[in-house]
Amino acid sequence: MRGNLLFGAAAAALLAFGLSPASAQTNDQPGDASTTATLTGNVDGEISPAGDTDWYRLEVQTGHRYNLALAGLENDQGETLDPMLGVYDAEGNQLAFNDDANGTLNSALRYVPQQSGVVYVEARAFSSEATGPYRLGVSSEEVPPDDAAGDASTRARASAGRTTNGNIEYEGDFDWYRFSARTGNRYHITLNGAGEGGLGDPVLRVLDRDGNVLAENDDSNGSLNSALDFIPAANSDVFIEARGYSDSYTGPYALDITAERLPRDNIGNTPSTRGRINAGQTIEGTLDFPSDTDWYRVRLTEGQSYRFTLNASGDTPIGDPLIRLHDSRGEEVAMDDDGGWGLNSYLEFTAPSTGNYYVEATSFTGDATGGYTLAAYAGDIPADASTDATLSADGDYREGILAPAGDRDWYRLTLEQGQGVRIGMQATGTPDSIGDSYLVLYGPDGAEVARDDDGGDGLNAWLEYQAPTAGTYFVEARGFSEDAAGRYAINVVAGEIGDSFDGAEALQANGDARTSFIGTPGDVDWFALEMVEGRPYRIYVDGAEDDALADPLLTLYDATGAEVARDDDGGTGLNSYLYFASTTGGPYFAAVSSYDGQSTGRYVIRAVDTDVPGHAYTDEIMDANNDSRLSRIEIPGDIDVYRVTLEAGVTYQIEANGSGSTPLADPFLSLIQEGAGMEDAGPNGPDALMVRQGGRQVASDDDSGPGNDARLRFRPETSGDYLINVSGLSNTVGGYEVKIVRR
Repeated sequence: MRGNLLFGAAAAALLAFGLSPASAQTNDQPGDASTTATLTGNVDGEISPAGDTDWYRLEVQTGHRYNLALAGLENDQGETLDPMLGVYDAEGNQLAFNDDANGTLNSALRYVPQQSGVVYVEARAFSSEATGPYRLGVSSEEVPPDDAAGDASTRARASAGRTTNGNIEYEGDFDWYRFSARTGNRYHITLNGAGEGGLGDPVLRVLDRDGNVLAENDDSNGSLNSALDFIPAANSDVFIEARGYSDSYTGPYALDITAERLPRDNIGNTPSTRGRINAGQTIEGTLDFPSDTDWYRVRLTEGQSYRFTLNASGDTPIGDPLIRLHDSRGEEVAMDDDGGWGLNSYLEFTAPSTGNYYVEATSFTGDATGGYTLAAYAGDIPADASTDATLSADGDYREGILAPAGDRDWYRLTLEQGQGVRIGMQATGTPDSIGDSYLVLYGPDGAEVARDDDGGDGLNAWLEYQAPTAGTYFVEARGFSEDAAGRYAINVVAGEIGDSFDGAEALQANGDARTSFIGTPGDVDWFALEMVEGRPYRIYVDGAEDDALADPLLTLYDATGAEVARDDDGGTGLNSYLYFASTTGGPYFAAVSSYDGQSTGRYVIRAVDTDVPGHAYTDEIMDANNDSRLSRIEIPGDIDVYRVTLEAGVTYQIEANGSGSTPLADPFLSLIQEGAGMEDAGPNGPDALMVRQGGRQVASDDDSGPGNDARLRFRPETSGDYLINVSGLSNTVGGYEVKIVRR
């Protein structure tokens, strides 16, 4: 229920509470619409305990003004409450409010409802710690006669060329005037306070019959008066609203309308337009006045793809073109704002049926003027260097469709020497979206320079590239399979992955791995990873196939940029691996670089937020030719399992040593040969673990290393996969390092 907020002398007079004696409320009132207390005159209540609010039901009728006042009363200590007064609907939406009225700490307001029904009057203290008694009062009166209604039922009319004098008779009043607007005209409308005691701060609006705002203005030309220009989009009656900026403002006003004939426009903005365009045609046009839009009829064939471009052009080009496509009934079926170069528009569309369509040339703001070039092309986005589709290296986003099956779309991308970009291709999430996107990047000479399948999330494609030479490159959007089809979105982010907080790329724990590259000597890529307090994280950086980064270095920074962990060769071979548990949680940054600071190449980074698995399906894999891992036994009885491939006849030394600030006190090692001895292992007893791990124990050790550390030597008789189990005896927990060396 909407209403008007105001307060004045009549409401302030209630503060004296000279009406009927106040009734006392002995029970505390709920602070919501469940209250059963009603307000009909004066009532005494109390805010208690601290933070208490009291609601009262108030039956209101349209055509009446309700004067409400709330005053604090002295308590036994002579203290007086500083109250606040509000009016709410049943859903808790505030309709009116006042804190201090008429130079006092008491509250008062006037409320004029827009519909009859129940509202809720709230009494509360200004301070959430305050308590004390109060008196709340209400009175009502009919609103004065109004010369113009405040809705589409108004009988008041305004005409161009004639001054309409009106009056805001009471606080919260507003007047609507019916006005017959005609296309081809620009109407200049002003609303001024009239004479001495006139409306202090007029507000002017143009609305349709449903109350939707078509134009509005408050202060114009350095004054508190209002003025606006209105150009109707169609012949219709509109409503001009006159009101005060504050509901407390009243007084007479003068409403003036002048009409000016717009320049002749040969291109209409409805299906009756005389504008025509055919596939393969280019048209130069002009938006001649604010709100001008030009419609061109075009004939499209079912299943055929078309491309439409709208570019700013001419001596005074339109600032930000926007293109729309309408069907034969004039209903919008497609739209694009900045799909072309810069702020220009580019729209690809496949006709669902044969017939007439309408291409609309307009501006983003809807009121810009200037020149434009509109072009229509038959066919899909070309799949070669002849493409007219472009992407901006400064950042861009485009949606397209691969159709028919096996289609490929090419986009021009202009890069300067050394300029970096990140390009992503994603499914749109719609039922007709592409399933597995694929990106290929070609150089100025047409040779392939980069490609990616699943470098983004899921099956989405993502690649990073730094141009060795300046020129026009070509981005190919396609599906992974030769018969792929569907909608896709392609986006460009300026610059390579940054080496600081601001340029970091997001990395999701347990999400898909990200594939990127170290493009130049000294390059460092930062990835932002949100960690949960106390949860263990494992981060892997591996050289990727095809021009792999030979020796990755992984460094972990906290939110302040302080280094908290580092690893060079903790993964398989020369790859990197970190095990880290945050004590505080929050954002961390995984930085990838080369160990020597000079090498370049592709890599894959992924993060997992679980402990090292304790079963045969572990994702931890060690290299039998000298490898190590740092991790922790988190809880008593925990087991960490590492897979390793051993060669028959070769001797290996495996160690588990306590490590870190709280080292594992008594490490224990066991070695399981996968797939061996299952027939001898029962479901219970000492062989149960071997059943879970799918093999039999072939070696174990407790204290053969220094102190209580574990060390074993093993010479396998058969080659194959083995599982290294690390645990703590006597329920010990702590950090450890597991190593394997080929002897």
